[in-house]
Formats: sequence, C-alpha cells, structure tokens
Amino acid sequence: MTASSATEDPSTNETPPIKSGYFASLAFPDYRRLWTATGFTQSAGWALIVARGPLAYQVTDSATWIGIITFAALIPALAFNPIGGYLADRMDRRTLLLACCVTNLLTAVVLAIAVVAGVIHGTGGIWWLLGLSIINGCARSVQMPASQSLLPNLVPKEGLLNGIALNQAVQQGSRAAGALAMVPLVATIGTDEVFFIPAALYLLGGFQLVAIRTRSTGKKVAGRSVLYNLVAGIHYSYTHPIVLSVIMLAVAHCALTMAFEALFPLFAREQLGMSEDRALYSGPMYMMIGVGVGAVFVNTVVLARVRDQRKRGALIFWLGVLSGLAPLAMAFSNSLLLAVLAAAAIGGATAGFMTMTHATIQQIIPDALRGRISSVNMWHTMGMMATFNLVNPILAELSWIDAPRILAATGLIFLVIVLVSLLIPPLRQIYFRGLPQTVQTELRPSFAAAG
Repeated sequence: MTASSATEDPSTNETPPIKSGYFASLAFPDYRRLWTATGFTQSAGWALIVARGPLAYQVTDSATWIGIITFAALIPALAFNPIGGYLADRMDRRTLLLACCVTNLLTAVVLAIAVVAGVIHGTGGIWWLLGLSIINGCARSVQMPASQSLLPNLVPKEGLLNGIALNQAVQQGSRAAGALAMVPLVATIGTDEVFFIPAALYLLGGFQLVAIRTRSTGKKVAGRSVLYNLVAGIHYSYTHPIVLSVIMLAVAHCALTMAFEALFPLFAREQLGMSEDRALYSGPMYMMIGVGVGAVFVNTVVLARVRDQRKRGALIFWLGVLSGLAPLAMAFSNSLLLAVLAAAAIGGATAGFMTMTHATIQQIIPDALRGRISSVNMWHTMGMMATFNLVNPILAELSWIDAPRILAATGLIFLVIVLVSLLIPPLRQIYFRGLPQTVQTELRPSFAAAG
C-alpha cells in the first residue's frame, strides 16, 4: 500500500504551534505560499469568467452564449474533478498544482493574443473562446482537489478551520481581486487588453507554488485498479450519512444561490440599464467585486476564529438562511450601488456557507482519501454551478421571466430547502449540537486493506 505522507524541508519545520487569531495559519510558511498562490490563480480564473461573459455577448448578441461559455468553464468539474482527486492522492500535490497553473497560464496568453488580434471577434471566434474556456475549466477542476488536499498538511489539526476559512476567504475574495484588476483597464484603455491580466496573475501564482517545500501524497490500495481507487472516494461519500447530507445540502446551495455569474451581465442590462459596451463589462465587474468583498469579510472576521463545534453547526444553518435571502435583495435592487451591496451579501452568505460545509467534511474524512472525497464534493457542487449557469441565461431569454425573477425564485427555493433540512437527523444534529464526538474519521474496512 502506498502510504499517505506529508514531508517538509527542514527549514520549514521550526514553525510555532498555531495561535489564536484571525490570520493564525499565515504563520506557517508553506501555508502562506499556498494561500498567496491560490489568491493569484483564483483571481485569474474569476477574471476570465467575468470577462468572457460580456465578450461572448459582444460576439454573438445572445444571452444563451453567455451561459454556454460559463458552462464550458465550469462543467469539466464533472469529468475531471474525480480524476483530479485521484491524482491528488496518487501524485505529489504541489507538482500537480504547478502543472495546472502552467496549463492555465498558456491558455490565458493564447486567449489574450487572440482577442487583441481580432480572432475572437471574427468569424468562428466564439469557438476559439469555447475551446479555451474548456481547457481552462479542465485545469481548474484538477487544481482544486489538489489544493484542498495539500492544505491540511500545512497547518496543525486544531487550526484547520482557520486555515480553511482563510483559504476560502482568498478564493472568494479573488472574485473581487480579479474583477478589480481589470476595471482600470476597461475604463481607460479598452476591453480587449484586460485579457492579459489573467495571464499575469497565473504567472505570479506559479512563482509561489514553486516555493512550497511540503511534499504531500495520499494513499491508494495496492493491487487494485485505477477505477477501484477512484471509486473509493465516491463510496465513502455516499455511505457516510453526515458527509452525504452535507454534500447534498451544498449541491442545492450551489445550484440555486451560486450560479449568478452568467446572470450578472443580463441583470446589469435589464435591471440597471447598463447596455453600452464598457458598461456591460464594468457592471458585472463591480457586482463581482461586491461578492468578493462580502466573502472576505465573512470568512476572515466571522469564521476564522470560530472553534466551538456548536457554533459551527449553527452558522451552517443561519448562513444557509442568508444565502436564500440575499438573492431576493439583489432581485429588488434598482441601482448599481444597491446591486453591489446585495452582491456583497450574496458573497458573504454563500462563501461562509461553503466554508463551513467544507470544513465539516474535512474534519470527518481521512487524509488517505482526502483528495478523492474533496473531488466528489466539488464534482457535485461545481457540476450544479455549471449546469445552472447554463440554464439561467436560457430561461432569461423567455418572454415571461428575466434575471431579477430568476434570482428571486432560486433564493426563495433554497430558503425553503434549508428550513426543511431541519427534519433530516444528521443535519439537525450539526445545526444544534455540532459534529458528534464519535464521528467516523478513519477509512472504512473495505478501503483500508490491500487486495
């Protein structure tokens, strides 16, 4: 059996025990490098998602194509997240992250050159955009389970929630950072040149990944096929009642409250009257900045210092309630300022909810299967985000519905789901008492023994 391992360069082993504080995990050098790399690479990814939607609308004059391009960047999670999880338990996780970063850097450079050269705006350009979006999505879907699997090896167990909260803060805050980096160029130079920003961000992220010294791998069952080891994470997720309940709640959350990227350009045009080319870019960018700022605030100020299990469980419930209410507030916003404030509420509630559900799962699962189980979670959540980012713009082209109504309806449906979840025993246990002390944290026998 290949052992689970995490080794460091001796120079990084002299870090102190984790202390209390909002930014405690940043005292650990390799965690700090991963955190910084995540900030750069996720900012690049979200910058691309924000910019590709208006670009697709410019090229095709079709809301449906906004959904298709966003879907293309997110849907590879269905096929590649399980593979990414397997690779994260089979390979050195830092090396895998670096390979994904290089792939995304190259695709970002090609896209920027194609946009500036007029290739994307020409005949057949939308297919270039579609293909590059798929490649970017594939690399990102492999990157995420590798990053989430490496993180617990970089901080002590008692600091895991702090590390996850700060990591989620930078992931969600990267929505703001990526958009913010492009706003000055849109306002002064033009819309085409902004596509060089993601390439620069991926390059900076790569430098941070190279500096990580910790070597971390998972564990596979010797003498078994790739398929067997791949299915191990799915088996664990579907047979552990708490993990399954939390994943299914997160699936509904991502489908109904987090598939807003493709709606922002339509909301800016329909609700806020921002239809001119630069406004079509800047409106969604400002709203995405709001999402990111709200996410950073909740993850750093509200969640980073929470250690009590009962409080963690209560936060999952109340953040779920707020995740349903925030899109309703967005739907009734009739100015850019109100829309940005509502977007901040959406970002804070949804990012906080995902942080708490992710931390709950990470507390339960064994490190040997961490990559594969993390990928199962993202397989479901990212798949739903991708699907509804495709469905929502298609619905918005119907005569009887528009972006504000979609936001209101999906938020209300999720609010009802959260209230109904009080009837599900594992979730009710978490909401009122936190994780049970006896929760299973080791491999199930069928996956613990070789052959």
